[in-house]
Amino acid sequence: MEDINVYITSDLTSSERRISPNWSLSTFKNKLHQITGIPPIDQKLWLYKTKDTSERSQMRSIHDDSLTQLYEFHIIPYTRIHIENTNLENEELLGIDNDLDNSDVKFDISESEYDSLPNTVKKWKQENKLGRFDPEFQKKKTEQLQNNLKLASTLNIGDRCKINTNSDSDSPLRIGTIKYVGRIPEIDDENVWVGVQLDEPTGKNNGSVKGTQYFKCLNNYGVFVKPMSIEVGEFSNDDEGLFDSDSDDEL
Repeated sequence: MEDINVYITSDLTSSERRISPNWSLSTFKNKLHQITGIPPIDQKLWLYKTKDTSERSQMRSIHDDSLTQLYEFHIIPYTRIHIENTNLENEELLGIDNDLDNSDVKFDISESEYDSLPNTVKKWKQENKLGRFDPEFQKKKTEQLQNNLKLASTLNIGDRCKINTNSDSDSPLRIGTIKYVGRIPEIDDENVWVGVQLDEPTGKNNGSVKGTQYFKCLNNYGVFVKPMSIEVGEFSNDDEGLFDSDSDDEL
């Protein structure tokens, strides 16, 4: 089956994405986690009949998300899928990954030509007052940015910490050491980010973002999160020094 374009929305994000009907519901939820920041366990998915209607149905599997494929929901092109966050404590989730490979629809046309198209994410956002066209979104975003700045000022390089971004009790506990606190233009120009070297290889990088090295660690031992996801404490590391990124053997 061919890929289709849909509008993906949450309370704080909205974007046009290309999805495959052959994906399992589990795969889809994991991709949505990267887009919206909402962990799969906290997601409630709503499929709208069309992008302009309020008629919707919940996307859920009867038995196992990994055995349910998206084509079973009869998703039509350019409809809307809304991700509801069922965990109200996850207020740090702002949807940071809007540069996923092959996920966004790209247009190599002028702005005026783009505005004249009948189905565009910009026009849809304007009509539904979403994203930058929603005053409440901007207010929430400003509040979260200010809160992140305040929390970042309390963090120090070398602090031991725990990362709290996933309420799934089956997820591994992610403990590490703060290696970087500051802005990362490769992600965005507004937020302050915290770079953490994890004790276990449950991260996503080696301390770099799009070629810029912010700290050094082994592959999959690095991760960048927002300050409100960090809990500083006396977290032990039984293998401290075993994967020292500053060793002579580290490039």
